[in-house]
Amino acid sequence: MFAKIFLGFVLIPLIDLYILVQIGSKIGTLNAIALCLLTAFVGAALAKSQGVATMQKVQENLNKGIMPAEDILDAVLIFLAGLVLLTPGFMTDIFGLLILFPVTRGYFKRMLRAQFENMKNNPNIHVVHHNSEFTAWTNQDQPRQRIDHDIIDVEVEDNKNDKPLK
Repeated sequence: MFAKIFLGFVLIPLIDLYILVQIGSKIGTLNAIALCLLTAFVGAALAKSQGVATMQKVQENLNKGIMPAEDILDAVLIFLAGLVLLTPGFMTDIFGLLILFPVTRGYFKRMLRAQFENMKNNPNIHVVHHNSEFTAWTNQDQPRQRIDHDIIDVEVEDNKNDKPLK
């Protein structure tokens, strides 16, 4: 976990800064900054338009009674792309655009689905404290029988001779 945090908050910004300096030395500092800002604005506008269209598809599917699982995954990825695009830097802009384009977004959707499947199949909470242990249940690990003492078993009999209540 520390490696992911280190990568996200230290290594990626340093690489972005290095790329920005290299491009700035070739085309000029102000041009490099303007290009970085332009990609961020264009990407944010694309993310907004695709996000609105995806949320409209989610609403339409919900109104039809269809579970919009794929559209919700698209919405999550478009939101992530928007966040990454607003982070200054060329590498983050390229990564955000890759998430934003529908053709390459499919790859990220498959990765996200695999991560969700892994989280579903493996317990994600495991606590050990002084010889006592707790593990959260997944769908496969839940107890087989539920005991509920407040249930009353009733059978309905239909008697055609009864008069309807007024």
